[in-house]
Amino acid sequence: MFSQRIKIINISIYLSFAVLLMVLFYMQVVRFSYYRNLSLKNMIRIIPVEGCRGRILDRNSVPIATNEIRFDLAVIPQEIKDVKETLKRLSKITGRPVDELSKNYRNNYYLPFIPVKVMPNIEQERAFYIEEKLSGVPGAIIWTNSQRLYPYKSNGAHILGYLGKIEQREYTNLRDYGYKIRDLVGKSGIEKQYDAYLKGESGGIQVEVDSKSREVRRLGVREPHKGKDLQLTIDIWLQIFIDKLCEGKKGSCVVMRSDTGQVLALISSPEFDPNIFISGDNKDKSRLLNDRRRPLINRAISAAYPAGSTFKIIIAAAGLASKVITTGTTFVCNGSYKFGNIIFGCWKSEGHGSQDVDQALTHSCNVFFYNLGHALGVDNIYYYASLFGLGSLTGIDLPGEKAGLLPNPAWKRSALKEGWYEGDTINYSIGQGYLLTTPIQMLKAATIIANEGYCPQPYLVEEIDGKRMAGQAPHVARIDKWPLRSVRLGMRNVVNIPTGTGQYASLPDLEIAAKTGTAQPGPAGDTHAWLVGFLPYQQPKISFVIFLEHGGQGGGEPAKMARLIGIYLQNNGFLSDGGDLVEE
Repeated sequence: MFSQRIKIINISIYLSFAVLLMVLFYMQVVRFSYYRNLSLKNMIRIIPVEGCRGRILDRNSVPIATNEIRFDLAVIPQEIKDVKETLKRLSKITGRPVDELSKNYRNNYYLPFIPVKVMPNIEQERAFYIEEKLSGVPGAIIWTNSQRLYPYKSNGAHILGYLGKIEQREYTNLRDYGYKIRDLVGKSGIEKQYDAYLKGESGGIQVEVDSKSREVRRLGVREPHKGKDLQLTIDIWLQIFIDKLCEGKKGSCVVMRSDTGQVLALISSPEFDPNIFISGDNKDKSRLLNDRRRPLINRAISAAYPAGSTFKIIIAAAGLASKVITTGTTFVCNGSYKFGNIIFGCWKSEGHGSQDVDQALTHSCNVFFYNLGHALGVDNIYYYASLFGLGSLTGIDLPGEKAGLLPNPAWKRSALKEGWYEGDTINYSIGQGYLLTTPIQMLKAATIIANEGYCPQPYLVEEIDGKRMAGQAPHVARIDKWPLRSVRLGMRNVVNIPTGTGQYASLPDLEIAAKTGTAQPGPAGDTHAWLVGFLPYQQPKISFVIFLEHGGQGGGEPAKMARLIGIYLQNNGFLSDGGDLVEE
């Protein structure tokens, strides 16, 4: 019995050894390559070296987003025997609290051999001073790297955008394209739209590490590569000039070459300084993000408003093109228009008298357009407004553009569960009611009239790394030229006739054509002020839109701003035959 048990134990031992040998054979022979690679991966680490972002230049090659050398105080963990003691010594050298340095150390620690920033963004002279004191502090270094810089601060902020740390969702989508979890990526503007071009190609230092992840030796270096430079269509000096005109106001202004679609200036006010997201503290960022004025919104493309009387240029073109009226058709304005039991007022309570389409545009007569809109009907209004691009994206090369709202009976039934009423059509005819448009859309509508039927696609990036971008096909409105010429004449008279609503924009030797707009944002509140137009009237080279939130009347401050912009364009060569100017 006893010998039987011994025999069973021996067999068990032999079987165990056999299984062990088989496992060892499997791991060391069959799976040799797999485990060898795992071993190498545990031995070898890559220290990333970031490639700096490409520059962004204006049309005259003025850098408006560039990079500067940044100095950080850092420590290399594997070279420090006592972290607390090292940070105390650095506190005495720098004058910064130990708690602050410790917090930065904890937040920025990655691996023992990678420098940890404990005091970022040090001025150059101070960095040199600190570096002289570091000889007795092992593992402490002044670490230089590249940092994004916006030299004109808030000027052009909504064009350029800003950078921020990559989020988990973004990283999941972008990691296959070389992005890393600690990268900065574009969050808005050109920085976001063209991030893949601007982003530098990272390099790295390959190091061998021991079992505690400490560096043993360096195996090789791969140099980083700078991102591609972008040249924009904007003129930074024109941008700054209009920025000053918009100071203290909420709204937007866009100035565009009407023949090419090159955006020369795009302002959204209030603005913000994108440098805050690079070198500002968290309090500055939080203050900006929670600002009730919402400065991060690009009001030129991402905010939609009632179009007000600027919409009358589309209604006039629709009436003429559909032959509902002719240039000789008149309606009498006694100061109001009655439909059923509802009275719709004209802004001029005593009325304008008899008005044809040219006069109605010149004086912005509501009653004329109530009559015309009612005669057209909602389907015609919707059809012609869509031909002008309302309710659709312009395709400008910036992220976050909104399509606005071009309403019709089907939309109202779906969205509000209500039918469409004739009163809705009458409100629609003067750009009120449910209609919502963006400033860039109204700029497009004005450009279609300026060019008698087409608008080139608005764009901002002219060249990438010296290579010109391919042009987009223009938007062509399927409308005869003669109705648009009639509207052009009315827009000329808005500014250049003493009774026109935009007379404050008039200049003695430059004919500006425009349409004012005063839009009611809701049941209460100050009106929004619009002005859209082009210049010169005879041979348009420039289209523009000016919009001021709660800015009163379009014939007030926007018209005065348009006059000053016209003078600037004229004096600085933008209206010359060449159209371009290299400024100082």
